[in-house]
Amino acid sequence: MLQRIKKLSKPIKVLLAVVADFLAVFLAWYGFTNTAPDLKIFLINIGSTSGEFLEPGSIKTFFVAYAVTFIYLFNSGFYRSRIGSYESKLTLLRSVIGSFTYGITYSLSLYYIDGYIDLPIYFYVFISISCFVVIYAILNFIRDLASYILYTKSPNAEGKKNILIYGAGAAGLQLLNTIKDDIHINVVGLFDDSRNIKGSEISGYRVYGRKSHLDKLKYKYPDLMVYLAIPSLDTEKRQDIITKLESLKLAVRTMPGLHELVSDEKKLAEMQDLSLDDILPRESASSMDIDFSGQNIMITGAGGSIGSELVRQVIKGGPNTIVLYEISEYSLYKIQTEAEEIIKTAKINSKIIGILGNVRSKNRLLEIIKRHNINTIYHTAAYKHVPIVEYKENIFEGIKNNVFGTMSVCNAAAESNVTKVILVSTDKAVRPTNVMGATKRMAEMVAQSFNAEYANKNFCMVRFGNVLNSSGSVIPLFTKQIQEGGPITITHKDVTRFFMTIPEAANLVLQAGKLSAGGEVFILNMGEQVKIYDLASRLIHLSGRNISSDPKSDGIQIKEVGLRPGEKLYEELLISGDEDTTDNNKIFVSKETFIDKLNLQKILDELNQCAKDQNIQKAINILEKSVEGYKQGTK
Repeated sequence: MLQRIKKLSKPIKVLLAVVADFLAVFLAWYGFTNTAPDLKIFLINIGSTSGEFLEPGSIKTFFVAYAVTFIYLFNSGFYRSRIGSYESKLTLLRSVIGSFTYGITYSLSLYYIDGYIDLPIYFYVFISISCFVVIYAILNFIRDLASYILYTKSPNAEGKKNILIYGAGAAGLQLLNTIKDDIHINVVGLFDDSRNIKGSEISGYRVYGRKSHLDKLKYKYPDLMVYLAIPSLDTEKRQDIITKLESLKLAVRTMPGLHELVSDEKKLAEMQDLSLDDILPRESASSMDIDFSGQNIMITGAGGSIGSELVRQVIKGGPNTIVLYEISEYSLYKIQTEAEEIIKTAKINSKIIGILGNVRSKNRLLEIIKRHNINTIYHTAAYKHVPIVEYKENIFEGIKNNVFGTMSVCNAAAESNVTKVILVSTDKAVRPTNVMGATKRMAEMVAQSFNAEYANKNFCMVRFGNVLNSSGSVIPLFTKQIQEGGPITITHKDVTRFFMTIPEAANLVLQAGKLSAGGEVFILNMGEQVKIYDLASRLIHLSGRNISSDPKSDGIQIKEVGLRPGEKLYEELLISGDEDTTDNNKIFVSKETFIDKLNLQKILDELNQCAKDQNIQKAINILEKSVEGYKQGTK
């Protein structure tokens, strides 16, 4: 029956509310006028000097007063408001004014319609106040009753989530009001250790404040999930809270940050997974907007993880033109559509041009560069997945794309008005154990040799480690595996990696490009390396689960599957170990040797011939001789 009522159309629901209000008010009026002897005696005393009984209003008086009140309530939007906790202060104000309207109108009707013209003023004041109190009570009682009947959730509702809101401040209370009527959510309370709040009750929900309360709630609700609702909290305090919740094996989700709420990028109840800063204690890089006004920028690999983020951030700098150079039609469509929407929303006067093209084609690159008078190129196009490029049938594709693609970009820049080329590289280029890393180091040397050859040009490189949420990143993979019940698969228990978010890495690439004078190998300071096993453990605990050695248990198993071909236990960012600082404490310059352009060209000619002959072993031998530290298969 309740489900049928909930599914009724809005006009029918409004009609039911109107009828319920009318019947309740009419019955109250009828009871007062016909069955309240105490009221009759009171009216005799205050209204009639002769002792004659005064009836407190005729049926006509009632209908006039109610009609005027109904017209106000309907026109003011009172009946459009949702019954339940979503009622606003404005709705309550409307009920107050409506009740007051009834009281005043009823008193006036007694005077003009029923002819009570000789009564003292306090009689009308009494009637007005009495009517106001009664009508206000009726309107709110009906809505409270309807809210209880329609929206009170069954304690045994299937599939419900037991939620504890962490934070009883403004954001926590708004979140509570947003989710407490959701039939799929059971709010068990709020948690706040503030001295002024803990131990109190808000909207019928208890505010817990001690760690022991969390233990008891976890015991009572094994599947308890914590919604972290303190968007303004600084990173250090936020991590302290998350560490405490992790120790209790409580699943944690968080509301968007304050800046996202203010900019309307996220909604209050749009709960999301913990960010990198929440999971891994570290010093995040500060962002800086780079001015590109008057410039024409090309980004190769514009549809990739780093390339697309560079597009978003370059737009903020207000260049004349941004050329998105991409081999994948779908990836180009996605980033071009998004970029055009950003420009439209932010009212930025930049032109977005989507170009389908392969970086191996120097002629295609040169044609586009000259046509759009490109000043700066961010070269991100590369094959980067180690196991895929390591596969014997893909090795030459990796060489062609990463090495000869970079050569084509540099040649096109050298033959045009391009003044700066920034190559996005990887920590896997340092003493590589795989073909992908070796080809990226060769690409770096290509850029270095061009910088030495062309004094009026600026070729530089930016090298960094893993970026989270990029294609192939471990955190989305681990999260998916946890959701599926495990196991989490890691290659080796001792594997460590550097981590940085995509926006951080992209912004530091832009900052490094701004700092460049030519030929630098910029290194991004990515902090301490993180054990992948420890990262997996934290994600399991923060999903509210335990680590298990038994695949049949309720916990999540962490399973070692062995290092993949060409994979290292740990990564490095420096080849020589020597580095210089810059004005940015997150960016360093590595001092590294390279092969001059003439000798490098000979090596590339040999690699090209190997590709024609499909001689994989000879190509590997050339890479081993040319790239410092590279030895195929080294772990």
